[in-house]
Amino acid sequence: MPHRTDVFILYREAKASSRRVVNLSRIYECYKVQSRAVNPIDHDRKIKFWTDLIASSCEVERNAVISLDLLKRRFQRGDQVPASLNVVLEHLDRCGVLMPLSKWKEQHSSWMDWSFSKLSKTSEWLFGSSKSETCEKYIHLPTIKIQADLLMNLYSKEFQSEVDGTGSVVAYSTFYDSARDIVHTKENFDVILAHLSERGDVIVGQGRNGEQILKFRDTTSAGPVTFTETDASVHDIRRAMSKVEKEISVLEKKIEKLDVDCRASLRSGDKTRAANLLRQKKRAQKDISDKDGQYQRLLTMLQQLGSTKHNKEVLDAYKAGTAAFKATLARHGLTPDKIDETMDEVANSIDDYREIEEAMGIPIVPKSYDEEELEKELDDLISKQQPLPTPASGSPRKQVVPSLPEVPTNTLGYRELDDDETMNLEKRLQRLRSAM
Repeated sequence: MPHRTDVFILYREAKASSRRVVNLSRIYECYKVQSRAVNPIDHDRKIKFWTDLIASSCEVERNAVISLDLLKRRFQRGDQVPASLNVVLEHLDRCGVLMPLSKWKEQHSSWMDWSFSKLSKTSEWLFGSSKSETCEKYIHLPTIKIQADLLMNLYSKEFQSEVDGTGSVVAYSTFYDSARDIVHTKENFDVILAHLSERGDVIVGQGRNGEQILKFRDTTSAGPVTFTETDASVHDIRRAMSKVEKEISVLEKKIEKLDVDCRASLRSGDKTRAANLLRQKKRAQKDISDKDGQYQRLLTMLQQLGSTKHNKEVLDAYKAGTAAFKATLARHGLTPDKIDETMDEVANSIDDYREIEEAMGIPIVPKSYDEEELEKELDDLISKQQPLPTPASGSPRKQVVPSLPEVPTNTLGYRELDDDETMNLEKRLQRLRSAM
């Protein structure tokens, strides 16, 4: 049985070349689906083949909206049309691979009413109000998911990185024109937008002139996508800038043509016509200067809108940080009053410590005496002493010898011991000898 990749290559080559017509017709005949009751294994194998082939065809054709008639035309090779496709579609519908477009619109009736009403009118115009089984449209859901991811990649590469910060707002027509290599029909494009809206990646709004505007989800924002008046203003400013750019381009081409005609008139000698052409050129140059000023003012307004958005994000970050800081202080019981009280206690403790240090450092000195009392007492002692006799001035000075102690009677100058003291000494001497 062919692999999914082989089936994809087979369909792509068969679509591009007629040399595969015969081989593909034989494959169609071999993979004709019969009742599962006849041969369950063969039935499942053929269903798997057609499931992969339909998925590959949707990717190659860039269209996930299919019908039985569309598949017959898509797989027709020469006059060979594969049979039993209705059985395959019924099986895929039961398995959830396909969903009828009518059922999809019922589930998404509250989203993008303008697009689905447009789809309904298109279907009625093409097939009438009463749809036959062959004309009923189905949505290939796996292809829708693949295309949705591709559209988001396209947005990230070409639109998200706008310098002015307003890349999330894109005109419906602009985005559809950029997605032509991914989506083939507007019907398929609307279904993909519905799927992206269901995922929360995009929302569709309306401008002041009724034009549809896409608002993509901002990766820096955690909330849902919302379309505001500011987004509509961004779209209107861009549309005005685009109009001014086209007018400037037209004027530049006009100036080039006037310059060529003016030179040709000068060469032919028609100075009057050359002067008129030169005046027209000057007016066109002035118009370009004026429109360039208009463009710059519009660009400034667009940049201010983008800056406002960034400023709001910064302000929200400040608010969140302040709230978190206050919550942290409250959780730890920190308040300005408590901090002031604690710091006062710390200051008092430091003062007490300094007083203790000063007290410990004071030296201990003896009791001081009054110097005046000492002087007075000294004077009293001096006054009580008897003065020495002074000799007469005429008589010779007589040397005064102080009194001396009595001369000892013993020759050595020691005191003589009495009898009792002598006996005591002898007894002590005997005790010492006996001890030895």
